[in-house]
Parts: sequence; structure tokens; C-alpha cells
Amino acid sequence: MSSRLPSLLLVPLLLSVGCAHLNAPPQPARYTGPVVDLHTHVHFGEGYGQTDASHPAGTQALLGLAAQAHVEKSGIIVMAPRGNLPATRALNDKVIAAARAGNGRLFAIASVHPDDGVEALTEMERLRAQDVRILKLHPNTQRFDVGSPAVDAVVQKAGELGLVLLFDGYSPFDAGQPGKFTLLALKHPKARIVLAHMGGPGFHDLALFGILRQFPYYQRNLWFDLSATAHFFVDSPYEEQLVWIARKIGTDRILFGSDWPVDTPAHAVEDCQRLGFTEAEQREIFHTNALRLLGMEPEPAR
Repeated sequence: MSSRLPSLLLVPLLLSVGCAHLNAPPQPARYTGPVVDLHTHVHFGEGYGQTDASHPAGTQALLGLAAQAHVEKSGIIVMAPRGNLPATRALNDKVIAAARAGNGRLFAIASVHPDDGVEALTEMERLRAQDVRILKLHPNTQRFDVGSPAVDAVVQKAGELGLVLLFDGYSPFDAGQPGKFTLLALKHPKARIVLAHMGGPGFHDLALFGILRQFPYYQRNLWFDLSATAHFFVDSPYEEQLVWIARKIGTDRILFGSDWPVDTPAHAVEDCQRLGFTEAEQREIFHTNALRLLGMEPEPAR
């Protein structure tokens, strides 16, 4: 009897180890395919930003970091000043030239200032003729109201030209901004609008777009990028809520962005991989959705 006691004592120990293994949380899926980064910033010196270790001028530093993160294409952003069309045109020409020099690894995200009125609309026509597909508008740094008639005119024009608009999508200074974006999307169903940062600390407000999916008058013409927000909420008590909201919106409308130089592409990719999306969802977020939005891959049949 005593000779069997040690082996009998091992039984509950082995069972507890086995149960612990069965109850361990599953490891998050990790998509390892090519990535499209829809949100990086570039500057060229000459008053368009400071050159320092975190944000060197030009695109070479970004291209090196993108290669480390399996990023096949990066959108490089500039932002137009107000009331200076020659400076806006020069800045847009610089980003177009930089993208063309990127051997297919970069695409230009040009800009206009809505308050420039007709001149902004004319610049949009010029940009579209040069095969620019997407423009950046930043209510906070460009200091305009999303609900203004000037912005309405830019969104209307973008819909006519087939240009995508990437807005900075969170303002701590305008609590009504989500509703203003909603009105723009509903009023201009042909326009395609991306809201950067997926609502930031107000991401829960985006549940509205999950509700709107039920109604045919909403054409699902809003997309959302996870830049900065994925980094802030990963491993937080709100992580599951962020993923839940993304799924209610539809993961076919969620995009990846690193917001370089705020973050590196590799770190931003890792954060998104760890949020808890399935591998199929990650493939959409990291790659497929951006290509379809930009017309580089056809939309699936509905």
C-alpha cells in the first residue's frame, strides 16, 4: 500500500496541470502577411516640420522601418496650410514626387484646406489628374469645423472625383464631431471617408455606425483606422470593448495605421495583432480593406 502512495498522489497533480492547460486563454492569432499602413507622416524640412531623431525628413527612415514590419505600402501624409495655395501645391507636389520615388512602396496622401474654398476644390481636381487617391484633412491642426459649409463642399467634390478623405477622427474640443461626420456620410453617400484613430478615447460613440448598418440609407461609406488607439487600449480593460465595436461596425471597414513617427510600424502591427481579432479579421484590417478602398483590389460581390 505504501509503495503505491507516491503514484496515487501524482494523480490529482497531473489532473490539475491538465485542467490548467485546458483553461488557459487562447493565444491571439497573428496574421503574418503583407501590410498596408494607411497613416504615416512625412515632412521635407523647409518649414514643414522639425527634423529630429524621431521624425527625420524624407522617406528613407520610414521605408526601412516599414520593411522590418512587412509593410508593402505606406501612405505618406502632408497637411495643407490655410490661405496659401502656392505652399499647398508645392507641398502636394513634394509628397507626390516622394511617393513616385518609392518603387511602389509609398502612396501620396495629399491635402487641401477646406477654408480655401474654390481654390481647394481646384487643387483637388489637379491632384486627381495626377492619380492621387486620398487626401488628409485635420480639423484640430488645420483649425476648421467639420460641420462647416466649406467642409461640406470638399466632401461633395471628393465624392464626385472618387477621392478618399482621411480625417483626423477625434477632437477633445468638439463633442459634436461624431454627429457631424455622420451627417456628412449620410448627405454624401458617394464620398468615402476614413476617420483616423477610431474615435480615440471616445471609440464607444462609434457603436452608432453598427446600428446604422441596419438601415439602407447608410451606404457604409465610413472607414476607421486603428492608429494610436490600438496602442493605447491593448492590454487594457477596454480592449474587448474596442474589438466588439469594430465587429459591430464591420471589420471590413477597419484599417491599419501606425501614425509614424508617433509609433513605429512594427510596434503598431504588434499591438493590432494582440487585440484579439481573428486571423481572417486581421487580414482584412492589415491588407485587404485598404487595397479595396484605394481601388487597388476589387470589392467583393455583395
